[in-house]
Amino acid sequence: MKKILLVLLLLFLMPISISAKEKYEVKDGILYSNGKKVSGTFELISGKYKAKGNFVNGLPDGIFEIYYPDGSIMIKNTFVAGVRMTEETYYKGGKLFIKSSKKDDSLKIFYEDGSLVLSRNIKTGSYIIYHENGKPLMVSNGNISTLYNENNEILFKLNGEESLDNQGDFEELKDGSYQLVKNNKVIATIDASGMTVTFLYSTGEPLIRLNDNNELLQVLFKNGNVFFEANGNNFRINYKDGKPLYKTDKITEIFFNKDGEEISNDSIIGIRKVK
Repeated sequence: MKKILLVLLLLFLMPISISAKEKYEVKDGILYSNGKKVSGTFELISGKYKAKGNFVNGLPDGIFEIYYPDGSIMIKNTFVAGVRMTEETYYKGGKLFIKSSKKDDSLKIFYEDGSLVLSRNIKTGSYIIYHENGKPLMVSNGNISTLYNENNEILFKLNGEESLDNQGDFEELKDGSYQLVKNNKVIATIDASGMTVTFLYSTGEPLIRLNDNNELLQVLFKNGNVFFEANGNNFRINYKDGKPLYKTDKITEIFFNKDGEEISNDSIIGIRKVK
């Protein structure tokens, strides 16, 4: 998640002409007009989205805003001499969706009700994934990840070496599967093949599925919908209703609004100076 939505920076990928009088082009990351570095406020058009921002001597500087088709803010970036310092993405209703900061190398993703989905330090790789009730679900320092149920009780520590054997007592069931009991509570089940471990909410619903190498496969909401899902290089986060929120294959990233629509990275097709 090192890159979020750099729609505005796509203008640096192609020359843009908007009239016979003015020709805008980008060379080595600098915006020119008829061979001269530009300064001023510009409006950019990217597919169905519009954006507005300030340039100083050819470099983005200050606040850049990208708008939904209805005119509400979708993305707000802050630049200093061409360097993006902060980025905020908003839901259509105006609530904060994603926030990142270069100063503290942070990334935060929110649900529309304001509760955190994930907070991450990009530099260290540490992160926290949150339950629906706001309590930590998984806390990682980059090396060791600790799993919690919704009551903040530790279920398991993932470090590639930790064994289930010291997490509780195994009880074999008639179908050949096992359940893991800790403090007189069933905290996990293991299928008969021993290939999949499912940790449980305190009320018994599936919470997290791991493979036999302690690699994360799925995190589930209490309603059974998939929250997080990993498969090799493919990773996905969903909204509570099961619609995609974010997905990546470690090369490309896509974010989706609450309606399931992709937040597009369309190329800039027009630009004009507004002041």
